[in-house]
Amino acid sequence: MTRYLCWTEKTESWRGKTADRHITDAFREKYEIIYNSEDHVIDPDAETQFALAAADGDYDLIYCDEDEIKNNERREPFFKPDYSPETQQSTGYIYGMYAVRKGAEHDSLSGYERDKVCHIPKVLYHRTHSRAYGLAMDAQEHPFMRTSRQGIKDSGKMTSVSGRRPDAAYAPGELSEEDEQFFFDRFDHHISVIILSKDHPDMLERCVASIRLSVYADDVELILIDNGSSEENRAAYEKMSYEQGFKYFHAPIDFNYSKLNNIGASRACGDVFIFMNDDIEIPAGEKGVLEKLALKAMEERTGAVGVKLLYPGEERIQHCGVTLLYSGPSHKLQGYLDDTYYYGYSENDINTLAVTGACLAVSRANFESIAGFDESLPVAYNDVDLCIRLYEKGLYNVCVNSKHLIHYESATRADDRYDRESYGRLAAERRYFTTKHRKIIEKGDPFMSPNLTHFGLDFDIDLPEEWEMSGLTEPKVTGKKIRKNKHVRASTDRFDYRLSDAFGNEDFYEISGWIFKEGDSRMTPMVVLETKGIRYLADTSSVSRRDVAEVFPKEKHSLRAGFITRIPAAVMDNIKVCGEVTAYPVLMGKNGKLYKGDEECRKTREIS
Repeated sequence: MTRYLCWTEKTESWRGKTADRHITDAFREKYEIIYNSEDHVIDPDAETQFALAAADGDYDLIYCDEDEIKNNERREPFFKPDYSPETQQSTGYIYGMYAVRKGAEHDSLSGYERDKVCHIPKVLYHRTHSRAYGLAMDAQEHPFMRTSRQGIKDSGKMTSVSGRRPDAAYAPGELSEEDEQFFFDRFDHHISVIILSKDHPDMLERCVASIRLSVYADDVELILIDNGSSEENRAAYEKMSYEQGFKYFHAPIDFNYSKLNNIGASRACGDVFIFMNDDIEIPAGEKGVLEKLALKAMEERTGAVGVKLLYPGEERIQHCGVTLLYSGPSHKLQGYLDDTYYYGYSENDINTLAVTGACLAVSRANFESIAGFDESLPVAYNDVDLCIRLYEKGLYNVCVNSKHLIHYESATRADDRYDRESYGRLAAERRYFTTKHRKIIEKGDPFMSPNLTHFGLDFDIDLPEEWEMSGLTEPKVTGKKIRKNKHVRASTDRFDYRLSDAFGNEDFYEISGWIFKEGDSRMTPMVVLETKGIRYLADTSSVSRRDVAEVFPKEKHSLRAGFITRIPAAVMDNIKVCGEVTAYPVLMGKNGKLYKGDEECRKTREIS
């Protein structure tokens, strides 16, 4: 059974439930459901679910999730975000099946008020290409295949003569170079680019040069805030500011991203502020990108505007939108190849809860209306905090993924996750952030479906494995004899210290690998920690290991041979004797006896 079918069995307990007749009648009186029957079919529970949703509020537009039916099997779900007007403009994600209030104009589905739109996070619409491929199938052959019924309107093809959906925006690259020049010659907003830089004149020079080459407008203002460079580098910045024509302010204070950017904004003259890291470079092919960000930032409903960022020298994503995961704000698809993902998420202009401050545009009016960056967040979460406050004002944050910049990430400071002192500061900022925004954190990211994973950076279905939900475990001293068995195959892949992970665990040692006994799936994997003759036994969580299954294809249970255990660092500090701890997996039989495999699967590390 596929993961998606497992998910449907686990979550679709609402199927077959009916609504009171007056609820259904009221829905039919007020709304019509529009869908395309040429290559799609509706769910038998669709009208009931739409009626129940309509009864909960005064909505003008209601839409649902969808999937595909192929060979009588449901697959390829599309779990949609809550109302996202920019995403609708660029992708038409609402099309499929939706309900609109009768008598209302609905040529464009991107102009509604937020509180007038309802998203039903249930799969009520099923795509099928049977007609397109001539694979005619009777509607009664599958319980999820139905044609139109009372209260539901077949819209036919929902595209214009040109093939563009009614409210789709112009795709990137559609304008000719001459048209773009004509357009930007009439650009009437003043842009202030605010950059923080300390002791990196070479990096700043690359950033500024790329800005100068990319802009059409001739009055873009560049402001550099330096929080304490050396005398040599300060002189280099001053010389560069004279040659490149930007404003330079020396503010020798401890690094506080929020405070320094607020200082920069207070000295800016623009209608639009673009906050940019000095490790950003605008590629030659992205001419006019800053003007495009500024134009979007000046739109009435727009809050902050970000852009897709790629790592240098490779086509890998560093940022294409920030979402709230279980562990906190995270960059979806970070580290993935720059390709097409999840219905165009990474290549279209979309609404996201937040965008990174590495390149963030916001109108002066909106920035000042929320009093700028929160200076209680000096290093982390300040950009996300700004975006959430803009969202709470009723504005939409946008990530322009149709364009990209290059980000030489973290070139100016170490990664907090691998430094204990820095991580202490990071943890304090996270506590402040989560307390301040507890309401939206508890409710969930409106632009990321609750049906998608809240652990990983991909778009996997929210069907977490055992190891993802497991926390930390405390091993116990054991005096049991450990027997070697030649039929036990095992490996310890990792024995590492971790400050944190994507699942909310902090300050721990992680031990992972795989173990199984040939022809026997009844034993329980455990981990032994050994130091100076003292042994501790720790519980594990099961992990799927396709790589192990490929090596041992005849062992049916080898796919589930993976294990992981996380030991609190404080506990590991207490059990060490000589500073070294050896870890290896064992199997516990029904009789409580322990069996190990080859000695080569042991890993030893210093516990400092």
